[in-house]
Amino acid sequence: NPAGDTGKGRRESVDVVLNRKGCRGDLRKGDGTLEREVDGSEMNVLVQAVQNGTDDHEILHADFRAISENEVIEVELEIELTGESVGVAAGGMLEQNLHHIGARCLPKNLPEKVVVDVTKLNLGDIVYAGDLPKLEGVAYVIHGNPAVVSCHHPKGEEPVSSDGESPTAPEVIGEKEREAKG
Repeated sequence: NPAGDTGKGRRESVDVVLNRKGCRGDLRKGDGTLEREVDGSEMNVLVQAVQNGTDDHEILHADFRAISENEVIEVELEIELTGESVGVAAGGMLEQNLHHIGARCLPKNLPEKVVVDVTKLNLGDIVYAGDLPKLEGVAYVIHGNPAVVSCHHPKGEEPVSSDGESPTAPEVIGEKEREAKG
């Protein structure tokens, strides 16, 4: 145990120096978990954060967390959109409101990211966090049910109905009476 147990399964922080060239590929792959040797013993670690220099290829600092194969971990997963939305093809705009989502899982079930297919997303449609694809062994950590992505009309453009006509404006109660008196 190179880090020393501080109680309740927690370990003290350990500074580790890694060869930048040797770990760069691992940190860019996005696997999330790595096996590293620390003070002569193998450890499974979770990549917590990577700090890049001014050049994206330069890694200045990386934070890792020791994990156990049998320990449920909580992580932030990237949400990636894929496909061409039918709503965008009809002139709409896609807006991604949520780029990451919390998740709990065993390290063996840790996905690289959550992929959301927006192909069937039409104008006015919204994908909520509760609609995210189910991943084996992964439980999302959701507070409320926020919108992940939506397809809407560009700002300043009037919506068009399915027959190509501009929809009629809603009737304002009392408007006709005021015009008749006026």
